[in-house]
Amino acid sequence: MEELEELVYKAINKDKKAFEELIQYIINDLYRVAQTRLENIEDINDSIQNTLLTAYKSIKKLEKPQYFKTWIIKILINECNKVYENNNKRIKLFQKMMSNKKAYAEDSTYIGKVEGKIELEKIYKNLNYEEKICITLFYNSKYQVKEIAEILNISPNTVKSRITRAKQKIKRYYDGGVENETAKK
Repeated sequence: MEELEELVYKAINKDKKAFEELIQYIINDLYRVAQTRLENIEDINDSIQNTLLTAYKSIKKLEKPQYFKTWIIKILINECNKVYENNNKRIKLFQKMMSNKKAYAEDSTYIGKVEGKIELEKIYKNLNYEEKICITLFYNSKYQVKEIAEILNISPNTVKSRITRAKQKIKRYYDGGVENETAKK
């Protein structure tokens, strides 16, 4: 972590290479977070690009370098919310992967991955945005509850509740409860 803080200090002092290294360090987390809110890869890329521009222009305002990841993810969430509100679209995950499905239909390994992602997409459809973002930050990006609370400006107990609720919905899905509930309607 000290190396990360050094990069942040260098970036604050206008070191472009240090800023690029910071971005390489966080880019996967940015994509995961953006995918929880936005529908398609173009929107995701636009939000990340706007986030990076904003971060580059305002990194000198970052008071505590140890909170760089939290700071940039907050910027990203705000950018994603702007795109989501402007488009007024519903959340869909893995659209890019689904659009390429036909091109790779011959590859059985790829089909197995597609089936796994389709299953995950079905599970995610049963979660609301607040649950998705908490689950993604906690399990995929490995943030602690306290960090998630800080990023989302909510209490740690709210984060825990959302994660618990999401896990219950996922368990219900795997136990067949969601499909059974859908069939009853």
